[in-house]
Amino acid sequence: MIGMTSFLVACVNDDIQLPEQELVGKIDGKEWTYQSANGYLISSDFQYRVRFLSDEESVKDPCTLPSPTLKHVKAIFRPAEMSYFVAPQAIDNNQVQVSFEISPSRSLIASSGFMEIYAIDNLIAFGYLQAVLDDDHTVEGLFEIRLCN
Repeated sequence: MIGMTSFLVACVNDDIQLPEQELVGKIDGKEWTYQSANGYLISSDFQYRVRFLSDEESVKDPCTLPSPTLKHVKAIFRPAEMSYFVAPQAIDNNQVQVSFEISPSRSLIASSGFMEIYAIDNLIAFGYLQAVLDDDHTVEGLFEIRLCN
């Protein structure tokens, strides 16, 4: 991912300076660090459910863990090379719903932020995410999503 960082940041509008860091933040007040992400098609209108897995997951291929039980970040959107606004529901093509998955039975939806997909190549989407609910639930940084189906 390091080699991709310069490319991704260079693609962003020159007026915006985004940090060159992989996705990190807090879930339920505890530090959280991204390791990988998987995306699965969930509807006939090409919506995907993406799960950003933490570095606590012991998995080499993110597609082998479609339903993690550890804390993670989930996003629902239609992948394309574009900008998205964080919204309570991903109804429009330019919206993404982001939630902080605290446990299998507890999740909280982000109230603000954005996602940018810079490129999609060989079923891997490269981008940047900023999602915030409050000081205890926030993530920001670069990512790669492996589209698994």
